[in-house]
Amino acid sequence: MPDLAALRAGDPATVGEYRLAGRLGEGGQGIVYLATNPTGGKVALKLLRADLAGDAEASERFVREVALARRVAPFCTAQVVETGLFGGRPYIVSEYIDGPTLTDVVREQGPRAGTSLHRLAIGTVTALVAIHQAGIVHRDFKPSNVVLASDGPRVIDFGIAKALDLTSTLTGAVIGTPSYMAPEQLTESGPGPKSDLFAWACTLLFAASGQPPFGQDSVPAVVNRILHTEADTGSLADPALRALVTDCLAKDPARRPSSSEALMRLLGHSAPTGPTPPSGPRGPAPALLQQGTAAAAPGSAAAGSLPSGAPGFGPGVYRPPGVQQGPYVPGPATSPAGRRRTGWVVAGGVAGALVLAAASAFVAVRLSGIPERTTSPAPTTAAAATTSPPPTTSPPPSTTAPPTARALTLPGTSVKLEERDGDPIRLASYTVDSGKRLYVRKHATGRFTSDTRYFEYALDPATNRALGTDVDYSTDLYATVSIIDHVSDARRVVKLSPKPVFPTTPRWSPDGRYGLVTLYKSSGGETVEYGFGIIDVAAEKGRTFEIKDAGAGEWRFFWDAGGQAVGTWTGGRMRFYDLNGKVVRTLSGVGTPVWVEGDDISPSGTRFLAHCSSAGTSLCARPTSGGDAEPIEIPFASNRLIGWWDDDHLAVWRAKGGGYEAVVIDLSGKVSRVLATAGKKAEFDKMGFRFGRVSP
Repeated sequence: MPDLAALRAGDPATVGEYRLAGRLGEGGQGIVYLATNPTGGKVALKLLRADLAGDAEASERFVREVALARRVAPFCTAQVVETGLFGGRPYIVSEYIDGPTLTDVVREQGPRAGTSLHRLAIGTVTALVAIHQAGIVHRDFKPSNVVLASDGPRVIDFGIAKALDLTSTLTGAVIGTPSYMAPEQLTESGPGPKSDLFAWACTLLFAASGQPPFGQDSVPAVVNRILHTEADTGSLADPALRALVTDCLAKDPARRPSSSEALMRLLGHSAPTGPTPPSGPRGPAPALLQQGTAAAAPGSAAAGSLPSGAPGFGPGVYRPPGVQQGPYVPGPATSPAGRRRTGWVVAGGVAGALVLAAASAFVAVRLSGIPERTTSPAPTTAAAATTSPPPTTSPPPSTTAPPTARALTLPGTSVKLEERDGDPIRLASYTVDSGKRLYVRKHATGRFTSDTRYFEYALDPATNRALGTDVDYSTDLYATVSIIDHVSDARRVVKLSPKPVFPTTPRWSPDGRYGLVTLYKSSGGETVEYGFGIIDVAAEKGRTFEIKDAGAGEWRFFWDAGGQAVGTWTGGRMRFYDLNGKVVRTLSGVGTPVWVEGDDISPSGTRFLAHCSSAGTSLCARPTSGGDAEPIEIPFASNRLIGWWDDDHLAVWRAKGGGYEAVVIDLSGKVSRVLATAGKKAEFDKMGFRFGRVSP
């Protein structure tokens, strides 16, 4: 155990339900105490300095921001247990790790080398994978934030630097440790996940040499070296590790590998994509786990089948049996049998470093023992080339000339969007990288910004309220949905379903009184359809309904016309249920499902969309009432629809060159306008879009 100092005058005896036993250390942010929880277990409790606490609002913002760190999987990190305020001062309770910091070990025992250094590299970069998969950037990765426990290295204090930076009334200082800061942290660019890779490389060089690679003298001198000189990597004897560290120290973050790519290189796997290939002039990178250590190979019996596709938990798409991988809409990745299986792969012989490897994806579970969430099923195959007439330059039917178009590139992507005044639908949010990041359009500026509080965000423009599926569970382990004031960002949290049932794909009823979510359940390592949930917005209450019809919810639930029933595909039929979960009608012989990201039902409530046949070569607009009325066949091949544009037009995606474009078509399949272009297929296939209908 690190040296434990006695409590001093002015130290509290308890903080919340935790009893303080002594001081573990004190730094620039505050004091760290050893404490015990009500059951006698040891925890580390950091109490922020009083002069950093600022006003009550700033302190509360800090606590909310740090609370996001609970999403990080506990392997190779010190799990965050709780955050709160004590006498107006923020505090953070985390798992107690008994062991010295990397700084202390290097100073007392000397630099690390060989297998010891490799273990350190694997354990710490694994922690960064978990942190990044949870949508968090550490921003202050350094040797003193690496604790060498008996079961391997653990990374601590992730998320705190960002919280201090965002709560501007807490501090006006630059957040971070200069000797381990990336060049972009010293400019207006700001830090991102690749900044942590730069700091990780600096930390590895400290471990191997005993000195920070850019020195630790005056701040101006250190900053100048970081910006303008190259680090000496000669202390790294292994050429593969040296090559990886060199790539991570690139001044341009775009040239650095991601944390998952770095780990794959440490495990001897070539990363399939990324800006920094593991081979080149230096030749292929040799494996670093050939000295008595090994990791279970992806696809082997030891590796099992890892989950992928959940927001923040690795790439993946839903594929119905026998269907090839297609474009991504946030959804549970499944095996060919249509079910998602979970499995943790433990790398054997890495002396306590828990390594989870599966191609290039990792599982990050927000809270220990809680099943991870997914979002709703993704679409089938990529949109095929349309047989409809080529695009024209004529506008949608109108008595006046179209207003001037406004083009914007969606942040974090290469997707370009074209908007016009008077558009009946407008993009409100989108996700990238298989749902790992959510971007929400801000009311005041119209700009899209990253939001880590929710998996999905569905806006009702008529009321300026939104529904968000929350990332964190409640303290009593209920999945929650937030009702959000889109203007002020204030929110009300509604408890909906106890674990392991969780909500996805929030949708507003036509009158804005209710929210609808599709429910899934984690059971025995599988994610299965469960039913739907209804949120009464005024009462702030939620109800859940288990639907046992086979496959109900696989294509998620949507609102029927009038908002008095919800529908979904089940067993090749369209079935509707009332708001108490009872079947009200079933439509048979109405084609096959097509993935619609927006409105399945036309604005007038008279038609819904489906593929005319399993061949998927055309779309059919069928009457919601059923009966013998003939459907309108639309000669347009697409497997991914934005939804109804108006009663006479659709917004659909189609293949275009090496990517896709979104177009408006009429019910004869004629293209009248291009809404968006996505030139990179791989990027687009991992994105999801949520449009909201604009009130006339």
